[in-house]
Amino acid sequence: MSLAEKLAPENIKKLIPYQSARRIGGTGRLWLNANELETPLLFQDNQSALHRYPDFLPNDIAVAYQAYCETSQPTLAVRGADEAIDLLVRTFCQPGKDSITICSPTYAMYQFCAESMAIDVIDCPLQAPDFSLDVDAVVCAAKRSNLVFLCSPNNPTGQLLDRDSIIAILEQTQQHALVVVDEAYIEFELGQSVVELIDHYPNLVVIRTLSKAFGLAAVRCGFIIAQPSVLDFIAKLIPPYPMPDSSAEIVLNALSPNGIAKVREHTQKLLATKQAFVDQIAHLDWIERVYPSATNFVLVRTEPGFPLFELLLEQGVVTRNQAHEPNLADCVRITIGSEASMNEVGKIICNLPNRLTTSTPHNKDIDHEQTA
Repeated sequence: MSLAEKLAPENIKKLIPYQSARRIGGTGRLWLNANELETPLLFQDNQSALHRYPDFLPNDIAVAYQAYCETSQPTLAVRGADEAIDLLVRTFCQPGKDSITICSPTYAMYQFCAESMAIDVIDCPLQAPDFSLDVDAVVCAAKRSNLVFLCSPNNPTGQLLDRDSIIAILEQTQQHALVVVDEAYIEFELGQSVVELIDHYPNLVVIRTLSKAFGLAAVRCGFIIAQPSVLDFIAKLIPPYPMPDSSAEIVLNALSPNGIAKVREHTQKLLATKQAFVDQIAHLDWIERVYPSATNFVLVRTEPGFPLFELLLEQGVVTRNQAHEPNLADCVRITIGSEASMNEVGKIICNLPNRLTTSTPHNKDIDHEQTA
């Protein structure tokens, strides 16, 4: 019995997936099996086949992403990394019975998805001052959890999790839990991916997305990469038509050789812009630390009480206040934009007062927004 079969609740094992027309598939000249319009109504000049339901799971996307990842393991296309998280929790956890493990501060959706289903959350906080994994604590918690979520590079701290620590956790949890490594930002340190470890660890699941380095946040496309024993259970919960054809076409273009080359070129420019921005502000007396970042954002810690978030907001610059996160008081997360934008923000920051002179109330809607 595989670990996935061991963890999947009986109701998931017995579940018969909804058999949509596209999921059943088939070949033919006339498609009369899905209650679709046979002839499309044209609402735009470049419209193509919008009267047909899309494929259940676009195989060409899966194959293209599998090639991009250079893995032999199957991939499952989903509607963004958020849906991947939700599917994993719904597939392998039972409400009121099971739990997941997280390592705060980290992406809020792990906890949100679990708590929305009455799934307990065990927190093994990252260790100060470098936000490293507490391997022993995670392994201990995994004995009481079905899923362990590790975000690498981590949001909102920005650093890669130590590879040896991830392997140590995988080694010691093979009989207890699935270890989910969220690589939403991995394109900014692509050589540090753990995808190849799936060949050796059946309990490893990797989440990816095209929302970050690929710049396709509105397309809503993510991927789950895992061994077939895991993906077979997750696929049972996939909605009938998860990926619109219009999105699939954009994704295929993005995963073409030209598309990938464009992403890599832009990523290198963004990393250079990030370093220039860090160099511009890191020397300021009231900035205690700009944390190392393997992402398209930086986490800035100011001296206690310095209202960086509010002062930037007064200048029309919206950043992300992290004061609500454990151990991140006086921290602000700043996304790296264009070179021109970051030059402007850098100048604004450099011209701010050297000590606390104002006290502006937090903008709660922005401060506590739980988004990527």
